[in-house]
Amino acid sequence: MSKNSILITCLLIALSSVPLSAQDMLSSTKLSQRASIIQRIGTTDVTIVYHSPLANGRKVFGGIVPYDFVVDGKEFAWRAGSNQRTTIEFTHDVKIEGKSLAAGKYGLVVLVSEKEWTFVFSSNMTWGAFQYSPENDVVRVTAKTESTDYQNWLSYNFTDRKAESAEVVLSWEKTKASFTISTDVSGNILADVGEKEEKAAGDYMTLSVETLKKDPSAIAQALSFIEKSVEMEAGFHNKMRKADLLIQSGQKTAGNQLKKETLATAKGFDMYYYGLSPYLLRGDKKESYRLLKDNLDKNPEAWIAHLAMGEYYIKAGNQKKVVEHMKRASELATDNWRNYATYLYQQNKLMLERR
Repeated sequence: MSKNSILITCLLIALSSVPLSAQDMLSSTKLSQRASIIQRIGTTDVTIVYHSPLANGRKVFGGIVPYDFVVDGKEFAWRAGSNQRTTIEFTHDVKIEGKSLAAGKYGLVVLVSEKEWTFVFSSNMTWGAFQYSPENDVVRVTAKTESTDYQNWLSYNFTDRKAESAEVVLSWEKTKASFTISTDVSGNILADVGEKEEKAAGDYMTLSVETLKKDPSAIAQALSFIEKSVEMEAGFHNKMRKADLLIQSGQKTAGNQLKKETLATAKGFDMYYYGLSPYLLRGDKKESYRLLKDNLDKNPEAWIAHLAMGEYYIKAGNQKKVVEHMKRASELATDNWRNYATYLYQQNKLMLERR
């Protein structure tokens, strides 16, 4: 046996923790616990399943996980965990560092260098990484390594979470590296709802909302979806959306008339959600205040009207006004909502007192 062959054999055994007996397998399972982590980005679930080994004082990177492990031109990958190959699964198409990756399940391995790692998403999901072959690569991305506080166990975490992306960080010993997953949330929602054979009024409402998010110029299409929604089951929210879209499409008289008629029918939480949405979703503070103040003037004894104004002032950063409206909401709330309203009042009152 050549020196290279002996070296490869020794390193494979060190990296694999091959279960030579039931006792070895049980010990390996105890030391390298199976773990999983799930993160939802928009409507896309990302699931990572791995086994978490312990460093226990050993030199990991550049030690039991060699740098630049290439022998006779063959790359030997690290399975980014232990016992079994790490897997990563996506319920929708995603992009990894800007590179497209179809929905599905992949084996995740890493080609390790001292200052840079290559994360490989592979169609091969066999238990070890020894069968790794570049012909099964689906996507490769590189990442700079970073120093971090000592961590005895290997872990994956989702950080830097945003509306359409999140960063996956692999950490072990004193080293970490990461890659970013991004997804088209509106596109995924449109595809999922579009595939439904039987659509309800709410589905057409969703199509209207997400169509305009994806393409702000698609007002006519968004309007056609909301008209279908109203035709199937007219309600406060889809009628108000239709009114807004009529106005946006230039049909101001019809839109304003529909809005006036629909506002007169508002009840319960209708104005709470509709009135807050301009501020929360579009940053239109003035329009939200106008809607909520008008609603409060018309319904001064409605606890939800005060609740909505309290929420408005939370966003606006006026804690004194928050407490004022939350107090009134707690006094007027119905029996089944009184505990909730009182909690909000006392919570915000305490925040004001501790300033």
